[in-house]
Amino acid sequence: MLTLWFWSLAAAPQEGTLVVANRTGGSITFIDLPSRVEVARVPIGPIIPHEVAVSPDGTKALTGEYGPEDNHGTHIVLIDIVTATIDARIDLGPDSRPHTPLFMPDGRHAVATMQESDQLALVDLEARTVVRTYPTGGRDGHMVRLSPDGSRAYVTSRGAEGTLSVIFLSEDRAPVVIHTGLGAEGLDVSADGSEIWVANRHEETISVIDAASLEVVATLDSRPYSGRIEMGPDGFAIIPNGGGRAAPVPRFVRLWDVNTRTLITEVPLPGEPFEGNFGALIHDGMAFVADPGEGLINVFDLDGLGSHRVLIDHHDSPDGMAWTPIRVGVMDGN
Repeated sequence: MLTLWFWSLAAAPQEGTLVVANRTGGSITFIDLPSRVEVARVPIGPIIPHEVAVSPDGTKALTGEYGPEDNHGTHIVLIDIVTATIDARIDLGPDSRPHTPLFMPDGRHAVATMQESDQLALVDLEARTVVRTYPTGGRDGHMVRLSPDGSRAYVTSRGAEGTLSVIFLSEDRAPVVIHTGLGAEGLDVSADGSEIWVANRHEETISVIDAASLEVVATLDSRPYSGRIEMGPDGFAIIPNGGGRAAPVPRFVRLWDVNTRTLITEVPLPGEPFEGNFGALIHDGMAFVADPGEGLINVFDLDGLGSHRVLIDHHDSPDGMAWTPIRVGVMDGN
């Protein structure tokens, strides 16, 4: 049963919709932020999604059929947000297992990691076809982020020693592969595009890569099993940590100053130690942290991670999240 936890309107996000990938439910949920109510759910199927992205104009969402270990998927799924329906399932081919799809700045194209084949797909969403694929040069490519202008894709690969691949989308050029650390997974790009931060999940470190030199310029200490990084437009980053399968650890969310690379504060996450990752999103002065194990979406004020609230609980393993300014039609009668 869905439980809602309320907070003062002065502190609450006031507009738009939170779009959430549900692992256990195999679905995408739409949560109306002004009312704090789940207003729609789009079934994806047993080949479960982990991540979700929203188009630049806010009208479309993308997720991937990642799937459990015994049921890998091959499609990315294009969703119409206004009607909360599936527009298309686009097949990336065998041995793809897409984990992270992202819209390109033009909104017509997307990139998606193909974890099983260690490639990145460039997809024409209108034509519903794969335009080309790029080798990552790494192993077990999991997550991708784009440079602000969309000319580069950055892919973390969790296999072997752990790497970040820099892929030049508009050039006929081999990827640059940068060694970061064991379990390289979560990553994000600073708002000005000058740095890429990579969470090395099995080393308790964060690698800071300079986008100009493509070299690791700093290594920051991290909590065990930190698997996601989210950088906001205001110079802050949040980094939650999960837990290992063999020895789950206490979970925290940490707030960093990106410009100075300093830890501002950390606060514990509620619940028992859990082996999985946490989705993370910064929007409108708020830090959203999804907890698949506890079925929670936690919300903190970005200013010092104060005023912790729970947006929803008893949810179906919420993971990746995105935001759209559009309110789904069932809320306004359209």
